[in-house]
Amino acid sequence: MDLQTIAKHNAQTFILYRILFRARFYYPVFTLLFLDFGLSLSQFAILNSVWALTIVLFEIPLGGLADTIGRRKIVILSAILLNIELLVWLFAPIHGGDTLFMFFLVNRIISGLCEAASSGADEALVYNSLKKAKLEDSWSSTLEKTQRYTSLYFMFVLFVGAMVYDPTVIGKVASWFGYQGTILQEDCIKFPIILNQIAAFFVLFHALRFKENWEQSEKITESFKDSFKKVFTSLQWIKKSKIVILLFCIVMLSESLILQFLTLMQQYWKAIDIPILYFGIIGSSLAFCASMVPALGKYCFKRFQFKTNFSICYLNLIIAYSLIALSIPYFGILPVILLYCTYQCIVYFNGCYIHDACEESYRATVLSVQSMLSFSKYGLISILYSFLVAALSNSMIQASLNQVFKKSLAAFPGYFAFSTISAFLIYRLFIRKKQTILRN
Repeated sequence: MDLQTIAKHNAQTFILYRILFRARFYYPVFTLLFLDFGLSLSQFAILNSVWALTIVLFEIPLGGLADTIGRRKIVILSAILLNIELLVWLFAPIHGGDTLFMFFLVNRIISGLCEAASSGADEALVYNSLKKAKLEDSWSSTLEKTQRYTSLYFMFVLFVGAMVYDPTVIGKVASWFGYQGTILQEDCIKFPIILNQIAAFFVLFHALRFKENWEQSEKITESFKDSFKKVFTSLQWIKKSKIVILLFCIVMLSESLILQFLTLMQQYWKAIDIPILYFGIIGSSLAFCASMVPALGKYCFKRFQFKTNFSICYLNLIIAYSLIALSIPYFGILPVILLYCTYQCIVYFNGCYIHDACEESYRATVLSVQSMLSFSKYGLISILYSFLVAALSNSMIQASLNQVFKKSLAAFPGYFAFSTISAFLIYRLFIRKKQTILRN
């Protein structure tokens, strides 16, 4: 194949790979799934911390390895790990006590490795092939299509995932086929995981379809050593790039707190009196709204400056967090739509700006550093949130879980505003100090 054919093939494969990799059937019931398996809230918090820590530890080394031995190999590794993590989850014993926790611990570690391997390598592979074919201008359109189609697929995945988890729905379907027994919640727990396992096989199939002309000029042991050298040289390059450092701050601050809220979103729906039956429908509606964001993001990216785009995003976030903290029954859905769509905009803008700023040889490593920082902040926020909930529970002894949760939401807008201002001041001081050193 010529370079243009390879580039177009990789772009199409990337869209399908990302759609199947990102959209998970268990997302609409993620928190409930852990608890219904038999885990406690404290165990759920511990497992989330382990997942984030695994990503933090392996994100940069795997990114450096991708820049050393080839991005395609790391993408394939990620797809294999995805299949293994789901298999471990699928065979986990329901209400299995310590054995169940060990299964989930293994699952979270493998899931963290999977995320660390995938993060950056797939984008770097596709963008590099487009650049070699002199088609890098089409990257923003590829990213737009990827986000739009992923959001549309999310509509299907979230709706189906919630439906197959509902014993009432499954009971009606089973009775239609002649089954007369009673369907319990325990009988439905693994249905979303089974569907995701099927999708994971197709993720691996598309990972194997990527094309990459990578010249491996040294032994694998030398490549591992060079990957760590690549990390240090990449960090030195990052320190010289103002735009990359600023993007790191923006994504680290915004994404980590949004992920924390999304992790707790099922509890938020309960807090604003939304029945479980509608969780999947709401998730599908959010995905539909998000499917329209990339076109808006592309328009803003081409029309407005960097500062304007992200200023609007941050204004939207502070409005969304403030309204979410009010826990308005039913209408509390609206600020979540604003939050989720703004998040999709930030992801799109970051994907466009950071690839424009990166040098080719550092691209996967730089993306891995950014993801590592974001998940480090997510892990920190998870720990802080667990302390906050514990403190509120001790001070509100007679309060229900919903009341404690509603109270905890008041911390989101304040924390977001404080951390944003702090990061901006630190960035300004860093740039000023750097300029002083250069003048001297």
